[in-house]
Amino acid sequence: MFTRVRWREGYDIDEVNAFVERLAATVEGRYVDAPVTAADIRNASFTPVRFREGYSVDEVDAFLDQAAQGMAAAPPAVARPVDQAAQAPAQRQFLEPPRFTPVKLREGYDMEEVDDFVDRVLATVNGVPVDRPVTAREISTKQFSSVRIREGYDVMEVDLFLEEAERRLSR
Repeated sequence: MFTRVRWREGYDIDEVNAFVERLAATVEGRYVDAPVTAADIRNASFTPVRFREGYSVDEVDAFLDQAAQGMAAAPPAVARPVDQAAQAPAQRQFLEPPRFTPVKLREGYDMEEVDDFVDRVLATVNGVPVDRPVTAREISTKQFSSVRIREGYDVMEVDLFLEEAERRLSR
């Protein structure tokens, strides 16, 4: 989703993820409380972090600017009860952004490579316009650089996520 940074200012990962989930729920019309508005997006603030992992400030801010512009231009979503959404099997299920466990001193996948590819996968699977949509074949043949000394993502978790994404694209 966003580049993870350490030793320079970033935004608290959990706060950003929670806000993005609320935003996604609003866009999909499945919010439980009040929907997120363009004003909410423009006024969103997150706890800055410096000595622990956080999301890139520039990327999050750029995403929020784009989301606010899109929200202002789009008609408001119509809420429907959460139960009804769960009972509608024909309705498309969105692939949620994964949270991979960082590993160190054992084999992992290069975090930046995985994040970049996962962004494309999520956009393609969820029907969001993307410059280079991925194919099921590309997912099945994708190989990431391995890392051992620096932090990387848990290999099994990434592979399981990609298998699910490949299944969804193959349908």
